Amino acid sequence: MTYPGQCHCGSIGYAYETSRHPSTWSVRACQCTFCRAHGALTTSDPGGSVAFRLDDPARLVRYRFGLRTADFLICARCGVYIGSVIRTPRGRRGIVNIHAMRPVPPDLAQPQPMSYEGETEEQRTVRREARWTPVIGDI
Repeated sequence: MTYPGQCHCGSIGYAYETSRHPSTWSVRACQCTFCRAHGALTTSDPGGSVAFRLDDPARLVRYRFGLRTADFLICARCGVYIGSVIRTPRGRRGIVNIHAMRPVPPDLAQPQPMSYEGETEEQRTVRREARWTPVIGDI
């Protein structure tokens, strides 16, 4: 199944493809201040794919913080956070913000609070390589 998502104004978006039913997704509620401020719930599938879409590349803001290992993708026009991308030795991997899906699946798994405090840059990259979704195309 393909699950489309986009920011509020439609300038940036994604197509998240997974064979997993939403009730079995790993739904994560990261406890960092960025994700809490955005009310983000993220998911990924290492066996799926995600293609990010830019109707207007000038509207994409890439934001990095903490260990600065990933680009957090935000619309410059409406401010919605749609997902994140990291470049790893095994290629680009990403996560999507479920709240940007249109429509949000009604039967999602319960969100699990997550804290990644204390990870080194290497540990963070290894975890993301293993858990995040392969990114297709340019972003």
